[in-house]
Amino acid sequence: MARPLPPVLVQRELLLADGQPEMASLEQLVSFQRRGRRLLLVAEQPTRWRPTRKAVDHDLALQQQLHQLIRRAGAELDGVVYLATGLFARKRYRLQELEQLADRYQTSSGELSLIGRDAVLLESIVLSGGRALAVGEIKVSGATRYPNLRSALEALG
Repeated sequence: MARPLPPVLVQRELLLADGQPEMASLEQLVSFQRRGRRLLLVAEQPTRWRPTRKAVDHDLALQQQLHQLIRRAGAELDGVVYLATGLFARKRYRLQELEQLADRYQTSSGELSLIGRDAVLLESIVLSGGRALAVGEIKVSGATRYPNLRSALEALG
């Protein structure tokens, strides 16, 4: 039995316009997932979580909304991973998080691919040996640049 392909990590912000889900980007993601690829969204770890009984954190509400929209479109998202990317987040810790993520999928961090536009996330995947696909004008050593999400997804097949 063939081992499943490792998940593709996509920076959540690439699916948003003014903080709200952008349907065109979601459709591109759904089309990619329907080709048999596993998808994980990656977001910056929020500075404050408020998952209380009466107040739901904005990030958790957005996560739920994205899951629902993708499911309604006929696809499935493996989940959302929150990584510490702030000014004081340690590089070693980010690399450990990527290694742990890869372990959950019985692969190595070097087999992961990340599509994003955050320099810290892209540098982290490059340092872990994975493939970094930078969207937009951002320049990160070791990352391949693409003009938009669609072209990055197409590059991954």
